[in-house]
Amino acid sequence: MTPPPLFFFSLFLGGGVITGWYAAPWLPLIGLFLLVFSGFPLRWRPRHTPKLIGMLLCFTLGLFSGAREARINSQGWALLKQYQVPLLRVAGTVTKPPSPWRNGSRFTLRVEELNGEALTLHPLPRWEIFLDTPQTYDYGQRLELTGRVFGTPTKQVTAWTRERITGGFFVYGMPRLCGTGKVNPVWRFAYRLRQELLAVGEKTLSPEAAAVLHGMLLGIRADDLPASSFERAGIAHLLSVSGLHLLFWLGLFWGIGKLFHLPDRLLAVLAVPVISLFIMMAGAGAPAVRAGIMALFALGGELVRRPAGPSQRLAAAAGGIMLLRPLEIFAPGFWLSFAACAGVILLYPRWEQAVARSPFSSLLKPLLFSCAAQLMVFPLTVRWFGGFSLLAPLSNLILVPLGGFAVQIGLLAALLGTVYLPAAVLLNAGNNLLIQFFMKLVALFDHWPGYLTLPPWPWLTVGAVYLIIGILTWGMEVNPINKRRRIPLFYHFLILCLIALLVTGYFLVDTVQPRVRVVFFDVGQGDAVLISVPGGYHFLVDGGEARGYTEEIKPYLLEQGIRRLDLVVVTHPHEDHLGGVVRLLEDRQIQVEQVLTSGIAHTTNLYRRFLELLLEREIPLLEGVAGTTLRLGPVDGVVLHPPSGYLQGVDSALNNNSLVFLLRFGGIRLLLTGDTERAGEAVMVKSYGEALRANLLKVAHHGSDTSTGEDWLELVAPEIAVISVGAGNQFGHPSPEILSRLAARGTAVYRTDQDGRLTVYLKNSRLGRYSKIIVEREVNKE
Repeated sequence: MTPPPLFFFSLFLGGGVITGWYAAPWLPLIGLFLLVFSGFPLRWRPRHTPKLIGMLLCFTLGLFSGAREARINSQGWALLKQYQVPLLRVAGTVTKPPSPWRNGSRFTLRVEELNGEALTLHPLPRWEIFLDTPQTYDYGQRLELTGRVFGTPTKQVTAWTRERITGGFFVYGMPRLCGTGKVNPVWRFAYRLRQELLAVGEKTLSPEAAAVLHGMLLGIRADDLPASSFERAGIAHLLSVSGLHLLFWLGLFWGIGKLFHLPDRLLAVLAVPVISLFIMMAGAGAPAVRAGIMALFALGGELVRRPAGPSQRLAAAAGGIMLLRPLEIFAPGFWLSFAACAGVILLYPRWEQAVARSPFSSLLKPLLFSCAAQLMVFPLTVRWFGGFSLLAPLSNLILVPLGGFAVQIGLLAALLGTVYLPAAVLLNAGNNLLIQFFMKLVALFDHWPGYLTLPPWPWLTVGAVYLIIGILTWGMEVNPINKRRRIPLFYHFLILCLIALLVTGYFLVDTVQPRVRVVFFDVGQGDAVLISVPGGYHFLVDGGEARGYTEEIKPYLLEQGIRRLDLVVVTHPHEDHLGGVVRLLEDRQIQVEQVLTSGIAHTTNLYRRFLELLLEREIPLLEGVAGTTLRLGPVDGVVLHPPSGYLQGVDSALNNNSLVFLLRFGGIRLLLTGDTERAGEAVMVKSYGEALRANLLKVAHHGSDTSTGEDWLELVAPEIAVISVGAGNQFGHPSPEILSRLAARGTAVYRTDQDGRLTVYLKNSRLGRYSKIIVEREVNKE
């Protein structure tokens, strides 16, 4: 099958976007290179000059688009750095209405004034606004707010970057309405209609059913939406607005049109504004834009009697997205959406031909259709999410039609409800039961064995799997090398054996050379440590503040494909240790099996919220005191502190009753200390003596001089010390006295404020004796 010309144009456009983003400073040099070599196609292959020139122009267009996005991003971060002050006044226009955030709201604001001064940047920066109380604002409303700005510059393309959001802003008090800003009236209408449809659902459905319907209808991720269950059931795509959702909308529209006996050509014309409205209401994400462009191409082809092939529509959709939103090429949703479509367009027709003569073809075709889409997203799902549902083809056959039926009823009810609410009440009374039944089936597939958890694959493995899929699909009919004869059956078996050997070798390497990975996150002035153990076990010790989880911990977990934590330890309930754990529990994207604390209570709202979330999510809460043991795979540990009666009558009771535990992996010992101070250390020195010895020490209380005493350090005698501390913190941590004390002992010191995220690998020899500790720095910040 020969790729359509649009495929190569889109490919070069995407290559230009990526090059422009990463190489923006060298844009003049790259432009000069392209100018010098632009005449090369004329001398090389004159016959193909128009195509080659077209590809070169597409690459150049992508290059400038990527560089422009890089400039906007750098410009926004420079502004953010300039206004890092304790209290800032901001005025701007709402460009994305509020959605739930913790107990409050979050929305996007186009920033127009800072401390009373009008900004002259173009385009104006966007910030994400966080309120600790739920509020409702309309698209286009102008607000004045007071609070503090936060954010860290990064070259990595995040969800913020793709939306051109360059910072966050936490609001103190209540925003003040001050009129209406300049916005697109079409977008205003789309957002208003969206809010009205959502309001009907909230009034006529139970909160749980409304969250599920709105997630499938418009891709809204409410806090009480069980997104992880959708993922483990293999139907996460139902929560990402795409072609399937557009099909629901168009199906309802076309059905209503047929009731009024409208001709197909008129319906095709009327469908254009319906598709455009759908894209805007869905937030113009990559899957929605892809589906919209493909649908518009198909309708346009029918209208002019020149239908475009599915592969042409897919290539055109890719190019259209990159022209409208260049940085979407970095989004997992972009690739997953196109991979699923490629499976249906490229693989399914071949498989359909293979079973055409089978007496069971009518039964096999729906299953093959589902398998084709799932097979193409399988390598990318493992790469980004570290797992894949083997039941996905079956669950999609059952749940997608059922979910689609619920969505169409909900959509019809929402549209009728904007005119006559009792009609929506009547329709959604039955739909409520249907959605509940749907969620029972989702929970059933979620709990069935069949979700395969794998370490994230490198890109080389992803590419190799796609190559094998292509050979096995097209090799059945024609040799992809000489284009003449089929590949003998022997080579099919050979390929399958090679796959089996590669997969087996992948896991054998990990088994023969086991290692523990300890990640000390750079969460500012706080603690957060992730320990990953052979066998796929993961546990988190503290979570820093809420911001640390959102900006540092969560992206890392998702990147590594970690969707489950076997244990979360909270050493003590101060915000710089507990805040990120609370955000983790609120986020619901990472499954938490159990939580361990010292049992010391606190009086803050944050601690109360922590306990509420544990009850809501039915997560077991364990209490650990001296002598409590734990074991995860080959790693065992023991809690050294606090004692069973806790320390009484000491200063900083919460700090001095921090959970302290010693982990052992073969001959390697790791000591994690929370914020324990001298009083707590004295108790452990007296109780354990030389048994405190450890190869690696997490220095207590961010290197404060209230901890890490001489007697303590002499007994622990660490080879490596890690200090988790925020750059330029107001407390002066780490103390020069502590640094001198560690240096005098010859201890290698690593600091998150200077070295960024630290990844420590603990490796044993094959005979179980101590081998070595390897420390990798994210970046040197000095």
